[in-house]
Amino acid sequence: MSAQDSDRIPIQCPADLANGVYANLGVANFNHEEFVLDFIFLHPNTKTGEVRSRVVLHPDHVRRLVKMLQKNLENYDDQFHAGESDNPLGDDDFPPITLNLN
Repeated sequence: MSAQDSDRIPIQCPADLANGVYANLGVANFNHEEFVLDFIFLHPNTKTGEVRSRVVLHPDHVRRLVKMLQKNLENYDDQFHAGESDNPLGDDDFPPITLNLN
């Protein structure tokens, strides 16, 4: 067994999570200990939505997640010839909505 094989961690995805959930909005909040990422589905043509998934992460894990997402987004852009011009909202613009998370 190589050192690389001994470092592998088997990870299983339960059947009830395998299909994932759809979200069309993400919101992040934080305090001094953790980040809370809410993945929200906003219902079309209504003023309602629901949190579909909530993930709580340590700030170090958020940093790794951001790096991983950035790398994967660059790979996506390279593969599908997409780029920042495909983003109609721009880098600093957010949809004009107010969220009330109960």
